[in-house]
Amino acid sequence: METSNINDYLSEINCIGIVENVDTRKIVVSVENESVLNTIKINDIVVLAGSNSDEKLIGILTKVTKKKMEPDESEQSDEELLYSNNCCVINLVGSFYNKYGAGKDSKFKRAINTYPEINSKVYQANEPAMQMIMNAVSSKATNGKSLKIGHFASNRDVDAILDGNRFFQRHACIVGSTGSGKSYTVAGVLEKADELPHANMIVFDLHGEYNELSYADQIKICDEKDGLHIPLWFFNYEEIHSLFVESSEGSSTNQRAAVINYILGKKKEYIKDHMDSVSEEIVTADTPVPFSAKGLIEYLEEQNSFEIDTGEIYKTGDNKGQPKTKRGQYYDKLTNLITRLRTKMDDKKYGFVFHESATLDSFYLNEFAARIMGNEKHRIKVIDLSEVPSDMLASVIGIVTRIIYDIQFWMTPAKDEVRHPLVLVCDEAHIYMANDMSKMKAVEKKSLEIFEKIAKEGRKYGLGLLIVSQRPAELNTTIMSQCNNIVSLKVTNDRDKSAVAAMLTDSLVGIVDMFPNLDVGECVVVGDAIMLPSKIILDKPREKPKSATIDFWDRWYDGKQTVFDIDAATLNLIKQSRG
Repeated sequence: METSNINDYLSEINCIGIVENVDTRKIVVSVENESVLNTIKINDIVVLAGSNSDEKLIGILTKVTKKKMEPDESEQSDEELLYSNNCCVINLVGSFYNKYGAGKDSKFKRAINTYPEINSKVYQANEPAMQMIMNAVSSKATNGKSLKIGHFASNRDVDAILDGNRFFQRHACIVGSTGSGKSYTVAGVLEKADELPHANMIVFDLHGEYNELSYADQIKICDEKDGLHIPLWFFNYEEIHSLFVESSEGSSTNQRAAVINYILGKKKEYIKDHMDSVSEEIVTADTPVPFSAKGLIEYLEEQNSFEIDTGEIYKTGDNKGQPKTKRGQYYDKLTNLITRLRTKMDDKKYGFVFHESATLDSFYLNEFAARIMGNEKHRIKVIDLSEVPSDMLASVIGIVTRIIYDIQFWMTPAKDEVRHPLVLVCDEAHIYMANDMSKMKAVEKKSLEIFEKIAKEGRKYGLGLLIVSQRPAELNTTIMSQCNNIVSLKVTNDRDKSAVAAMLTDSLVGIVDMFPNLDVGECVVVGDAIMLPSKIILDKPREKPKSATIDFWDRWYDGKQTVFDIDAATLNLIKQSRG
C-alpha cells in the first residue's frame, strides 16, 4: 500500500548531517560522515524537521565545504594534527504540510514560519519525497494540462511543473544572456498554452523569430497584402504630435493648433454623420474615431496659404480694383510640418499608417481588435514588428497595447462572469520598457505608462505580462517589481545579476550565484508559480523559433545553408519589403 506520509521516506540512508548554525537566510549543516560529501550535489533538495511531525522545511543545497583546521596552539602535540570539519549550506525555500485522510491534499507553501532546531537531522529528498512535494502542484493541473516546463536537475525523474494561474496572473519575466535559450523557453510555454482550447496569448515579435510557428496566427504590421494597418486615427494626440510635429520649433504652437482643429472637426463630423448613438459633445482628439491623414495634409496646405478678404479693394497701383486680403492665422507657418508629414506619407515604411483604403470606417477598430485579440481560430497570435521603423517601434507597440487594455477595461461582464484572460508576451522588452527615461521622447514615455498600468492593474481586467529580455538591468523597475515569477537562464553580467537579485526575497538571493553556471537550456524559476526554486532542465519545444545562434567558424569553413545575395538585399532595401 502506498504511503501518504513523507516521514516514511526520510531514513538514516538519506540523512546528510545535523543542523549546526541557523539564521534567517541560510542553514549550516555539519556533515559527520565524509562519504556523504561524495553523494550530495549543489541544487539538491533537502528536508528538515519543522515545528511538528506534519510540517517539514524544504531547502536547496547551495554550498558544500570540506575544511581543514589546525588545532589551537595551546594544545600539546608531538606532531601536527589535522582534522576535518565538513559542512554544507542550505537556503530554505518553503514549508511542506503533510495531510491525512480522504480528500486532503498535502500542501507546500513558500512561507517559512519556523526554523529548524540545532542538532536536528537533515535529509536529502529522494525521488518518492520529491514526488510528494511536487504533487502539491500537479494535483492542481486543469484536466491533466499542467504547465510542465522540464525536469529538476537534482532528480530528472521529477517533472518541473508551474502553477499556470499564478504564473500568468501575477506576471512573469524570462531573462538570460544571448544564446541561453530564451526563445526556446517562450516557444515551450506557447506550445503548452496552445493545448488549452480557450487560451489567448499575443506575442510582440521584434525580429521575426516566431513567424514560422504553425499553430500561431502570423500577423505582420506592414503595408502588404494581409498586413495589419494601424491608421493615424488609432494614435492619440501625443503620438500624432511625436510623429511629425517638432516641439522645439518656434511655430510648434501653431502647428499643434492646426492639427488638433482638423482632427476634432473631422471626428465630430464623423460622429454626426455615422454614429447616431454617440454625442459629438464627448469627442476629444484621443477618441478612436476615423479621420483621413490625406485630408489632414490637404487642410494644412490650404491653411498655410490661406488669406482673409478684408472687404476692401485696392484703389491704385498694380492691384487696383482687386480685393484686399490679410494673412490667415497659419499663413506660411506650417511649411515644415507639411514637409515632414508629406515625407512620412511618401515613405513606404510608413504605409501601414497612411494607406487608408480599408481603414476609414469606425468598424475597422472592431476588425483590428478581433484579429489580434480573438481566439476562435488561433489561440496564439504573433505580431511581427520586424518591418516597423525603429523610430516608431515603441509608439506602435504602445498603441496596440493601449487598444488591448482599453477594450479589456470597457468589457462589461455580467454577474458571475469575468473578462476572458489574455497574456501579452513582450519579447526584447528592454527596448520599449527601459528604466532610463532621460533620453525618452514623450511618446515613448506614454507607451511605457500603459505597460506600467497593466503591471499594476492588469490582473483586475484579465491582462497578464510575460516579459522577455537579455538585459534585466535595463528593464523598467516599476514593471519588474510587479513580476512575481522569474525564469532565469544563464546570466553572466554583474549588473543583470544584481537586477534579478533585487527581485528576490532575502532567503533566495544566494540563488543568483547559480546563474553564470547554467548551461544552454537550463534555468532557475523563482516565484509564486513554482514550488521548488531549483535548477531545471527545460523541455525542447516541438517547433523551434528562428533564433538559433549562427556558428560563425563552422559556416566560414563549409558555407552550408548560408545566403549572401547583395543584389536581392539592395532591391529589398529600395522596395522596403522582403517579398
